Amino acid sequence: MNNYAYMLDGKAYINLTNKCHNACTFCIRNTGDGVNGTRLWLDDEPSDEQAVLAAFDALGYESGEVVFCGYGEPTENMKALVAVARELKRRGYKTRLNTNGLGRLVNCRNIAPELTDMDVVSVSLNNATPDKYLSVTRSAFGAAAFDGVLDFAKSCKQIGLNVIFSVVDVIGEKDIASSQALCDNMGIPLRVRKYVPDNYNCDK
Repeated sequence: MNNYAYMLDGKAYINLTNKCHNACTFCIRNTGDGVNGTRLWLDDEPSDEQAVLAAFDALGYESGEVVFCGYGEPTENMKALVAVARELKRRGYKTRLNTNGLGRLVNCRNIAPELTDMDVVSVSLNNATPDKYLSVTRSAFGAAAFDGVLDFAKSCKQIGLNVIFSVVDVIGEKDIASSQALCDNMGIPLRVRKYVPDNYNCDK
């Protein structure tokens, strides 16, 4: 089963890959295979935009924000990401990329110029220091991951993209405050996300 597009809280989401170089302690992949009753593990990753756009069209989503965020890191499938975003922007949708910020390391190049069809680039900061970041994300990139995230965010900001950082509230108030200070220093807003332990499957 390949659910390349799904709905959550009234917004359309795009699911491009299962691949991710992080294994975050709070990730919903640890507790299920989908969200809100939709299975997001993919049997086949899309190689281009056609299957993704067909799945999106089937949602009947006529206007609003489309979020690139599935059960893997969207920048692990740059070809489909760029092509789908370009088409959705052409159709008049708002677009947001939720990313772990490792796309520069994954793709071995500065990918920021390829993301100009994104209205918002939301980067998971996760914590304020390299050691604490690694303890949360358990990144396959090891010590290089934290600086990779910061470099990616800076690159996006430098070319005029609307960048925000995010952390999940499970890191605690002290680390949230440290993360806020880092974001303030970089001139990038911080969003604190609430931890959802049940993959959005609870009764609303």
